[in-house]
Amino acid sequence: MTRGPARMPLTPRQAQALTAAATGAPLSKVATSLGITREHAASLLSRAYQRLDVTYLPRHQRRDAAVQAAVRRGLITLPAHDNGPSVREAAANDRRWPLEKAGE
Repeated sequence: MTRGPARMPLTPRQAQALTAAATGAPLSKVATSLGITREHAASLLSRAYQRLDVTYLPRHQRRDAAVQAAVRRGLITLPAHDNGPSVREAAANDRRWPLEKAGE
């Protein structure tokens, strides 16, 4: 049994925000790169986390888990980096963060 809507897509703007945030950039840089306010960027990412069903994770793990889930589902694509495995490879291996509910 899966939790949440496994195939609910992201809006194009949510995908852009998540792609910009995937590098670990602070929220203010994500907002600047999209030409929006910091609050709007936070809202886009928050809604993306809900659609990707990662809101139950601790705050410091949500962004990475959301990026991994979005890449795994084909909702966003990321370029490979020269230093270490790409987010795409990490998502394929699914070894970075356990995606179980806390306390289970």
